[in-house]
Amino acid sequence: MALIDVIEFHDESGEQIVQRFPESGEADVRMGTQLVVRESQVCIFYRGGQALDTFGPGRHTLATANLPLLGALVKLPFGGETPFKAECFFVNLKTFLNKKWGTKEPITFRDQVLKVVRLRSFGMMSYKINDPQLFLNKVVGTAGQYNTSQITDFMRNMVVGRLTDVLGENLKTLLDLASLYDEIGIATKARVAEDFAKYGLELEDLVINAITPPPEVQAKIDERSGLGLFEDAMPALQQQQMAYAMRDVAQNPGAGGVASQGMGMGMGLGMGFMMPGMMAGAMQPMQQGMQPGMQPGMQPGMQQQAPPQQAPPQQVAAGAAAGAAMAQQPAQAPAGTPCSNCQQPVPDGFKFCPACGTPQAAPQPQGAACIKCQAAMPPGTKFCPACGAPQEVTCGKCGQPVTGGAKFCANCGTPVQPA
Repeated sequence: MALIDVIEFHDESGEQIVQRFPESGEADVRMGTQLVVRESQVCIFYRGGQALDTFGPGRHTLATANLPLLGALVKLPFGGETPFKAECFFVNLKTFLNKKWGTKEPITFRDQVLKVVRLRSFGMMSYKINDPQLFLNKVVGTAGQYNTSQITDFMRNMVVGRLTDVLGENLKTLLDLASLYDEIGIATKARVAEDFAKYGLELEDLVINAITPPPEVQAKIDERSGLGLFEDAMPALQQQQMAYAMRDVAQNPGAGGVASQGMGMGMGLGMGFMMPGMMAGAMQPMQQGMQPGMQPGMQPGMQQQAPPQQAPPQQVAAGAAAGAAMAQQPAQAPAGTPCSNCQQPVPDGFKFCPACGTPQAAPQPQGAACIKCQAAMPPGTKFCPACGAPQEVTCGKCGQPVTGGAKFCANCGTPVQPA
């Protein structure tokens, strides 16, 4: 195996946290080998599973002078150039930026205004290795390399857990939450710092981009805020909607009389809303011991016509809108038999079609069956139209008439012979 003369590590991806040299395990290293460590790195030298020394940035020559523990472990019978097996770990000390975090599912919180609300949160964080040897021992272990993708999920879950606890203690209402992003971020970072320090990590920045409810809750909030724009002008808005409803009815030529009836019903409904106010205005003077129409200071017999009180515009608008909605409903077709010519419904009892004037055949009533051939006959028929048999016969013994297909005389019981 060839001896190693230079030991160094280049991070091409920018996401490598730890790299072991060599990656497969120990290698033959001799005294005098050059160790190159960059400004953003630190190198921990191992032999036989024991950390001998930590090297900072610069070029180092491996010798007993800078590896005092190595002199007791390695004998030097060949002038200080004896090869020995060793390994080293390069730890990246740079700050890893723009690591995203966020909640996987909305979390339920109590809200003073909305009662109960579900919230999601997401943002960014940056971290670095603070204690390389502690990080190697607790997180990396014997792995040949370690990158950010292997630890980001753990850190994200840690941040979300602490943030949920902070929100649960400080959230009052979602409507005031945007002004507390900085305070919530600082409190969450302070709680996460101790958790990260146990693994040799340091959280440098924690940014909360947004804390929002799910889309369906946002839609309800937007709907409520839209109504708030017209809160001071609600009567005018309702009058405008009533005018639009009347215009739509007028522009619908197919509505015909049904539309007029609906508008009339709407106006009547509006007057019905006005009546309680008018009656209350008329009854108020009587409740005060005065005659209707009297004003303070007037003598009995002197009356003055008081203008009737009008109902609130909301009630009038609601009545008109209800009438317009009833007017726009399609009229139900009258029940009847379809015309034999144009197939339009003809009401019962009509002899001519009201649409095309075609005479309509009167329905044929069902009568009794013939006593001989059992054919159907109209009521009152004395002879069968199919076989001509008379439907009334007389008893040959007593001479009484026998009808209805009877086989025996109802008077004497003599068998009846059909004609």
